[in-house]
Amino acid sequence: MCRKGARIPIIAQLSAMFGFVLVLFLALLGYVLYHFDSVGNMAGSLIQHTSARALLLKDAHTDFTRALLSMRGFLFYPDGAAVYEQSYREEIQKSLEIVRDYNATSTMADTKAAGDKLEKLISDYVILGDQVIAAKKANDPNLSQYTGQGRQLVANIDEQFLQINKLQGAYLSGKSESLIDHSKARVRLAALLSIGIFALVIVLVYLYSRNVSKRFGNLSRELAEVGKLDLTGRDVFPTRNDEIGDMGTVIIEMRRALKTFVQQIQTTGQMLASSGEELNATVDEHLKAVQTVAGSIETIAAGVGQNADNIGSISAALQQASAGAQQISATAGAVNSQTYDAVHEADTGMNLLGAVVGQNEQIAAAMQEITNVTSLLASGSEDIKGIVGVINDIAGQTNLLALNAAIEAARAGEAGRGFAVVAEEVRKLAEQSAGATQDIAEIIGRMGGEIASAVTTVDKANTEVDKGKLAAADTQKGFELIIATLGTVKNGIEQIAVAIEETAKGTQSMVASVQNISAIAEETSGNASTVAATVEEQSASMHEISSNAESLAKLATELNSIVRQFKI
Repeated sequence: MCRKGARIPIIAQLSAMFGFVLVLFLALLGYVLYHFDSVGNMAGSLIQHTSARALLLKDAHTDFTRALLSMRGFLFYPDGAAVYEQSYREEIQKSLEIVRDYNATSTMADTKAAGDKLEKLISDYVILGDQVIAAKKANDPNLSQYTGQGRQLVANIDEQFLQINKLQGAYLSGKSESLIDHSKARVRLAALLSIGIFALVIVLVYLYSRNVSKRFGNLSRELAEVGKLDLTGRDVFPTRNDEIGDMGTVIIEMRRALKTFVQQIQTTGQMLASSGEELNATVDEHLKAVQTVAGSIETIAAGVGQNADNIGSISAALQQASAGAQQISATAGAVNSQTYDAVHEADTGMNLLGAVVGQNEQIAAAMQEITNVTSLLASGSEDIKGIVGVINDIAGQTNLLALNAAIEAARAGEAGRGFAVVAEEVRKLAEQSAGATQDIAEIIGRMGGEIASAVTTVDKANTEVDKGKLAAADTQKGFELIIATLGTVKNGIEQIAVAIEETAKGTQSMVASVQNISAIAEETSGNASTVAATVEEQSASMHEISSNAESLAKLATELNSIVRQFKI
């Protein structure tokens, strides 16, 4: 399959063509924009320089006229002579400076010469104006002569302003006409280029459309030939790698596939015709074989009936054995469950006994602490008794000292009365201390008896706790032996239960197998009858197949006649 060049899709071809046209139009647009920009620059230059200079010259003429008015005011209005003089000098100076700026920016020879002349005339008028002002101030008789010269000079200056304005107008008119002619020429060129580009676009579109139409015409002719069942056309591969070329390739491949398909149908039709004859002969042989099979199946059915009776007896015996094994397995499971419960209860008792042993240990430790505390209390009570004795002795001595102090106070008379009161209070306090000490001694005595009784009781409790610890330890060892024995019994029962369960499963499997065999035997017996009937049906089907084979041969002949309509 031949393809020339790289693949260029139709969208790429159209994009390239319209892109080329777009580039041309953009180039034309750029040229037009450049032309208008150039014209705009020329017009801007004309406005900024020529027109601006014309306005500048007009301002100079206006300032000169104002200076003349100020000069007349100076001459004819003495009251404001100073103001008019100042205004004249400012206006005439402004006019002269504007003319000088105009001359400095002049580029044309004639306007340059006219500007220089105007500058000289205004300068002469400035000199003459100074003379007129001086003559006016001095009442010089030559004032009339100066004013006459001034009028002549003013006329010359006005004439010169008019001449320069004419030169500026002529220059501006010439530049404007040149700019207009230049714009018209560029517009005509742009119009010609637009017409040329438009004509080029029309030619490109025509050529491309003609080529596409021709290629689609070729595709249409090839499809028409295929529609007329004419597959003998020559394969003309497309020369362009695009979508139309793909369509041409698909048509070529379709024609080739149709040609191959028709050839295969022709070959198959011939094979069907020959196979139909062979099928008739084969069907006759199958009819004979089917009759032989029918006789054999009747003999097999009789033997299968006897086997089914024997298998039924075996199945009943195995079912009884399976029921016994299942009952034994259930009993072993119950014993195993009871043994497991006994082991669990023994474990629970063992745990509780361990808790009792731990509590006994805690009780023994607590009793020991109580013993220590009671011993300390007994010792402390003895110490308190000694302290109480000391306090009692101190109270007695204090009482004696208070008595002596009272005696000494009585001897002192009035001066010792206050001391006697204090001695009396001390004596009372000593008596109270002695009484309190006696009460404490009695309480300590009672506490000592109670502490002694508590010590005796705690000693007895310690003895009983030691006996309880020994009994709990012996009980714990007995529980450990019981748990070990029950564990051994449990393992043995579990092994027995597993063996019985496997036996029950094996028996059930045997029962199921025997039942399957019995069912198969019964099914075989039934199927033998079915097969016999099927053989008869097959015999009838063979006759029908023979008839269909003849019809198939006729269809193959008709198919060959249809296929011959294709030209390959």
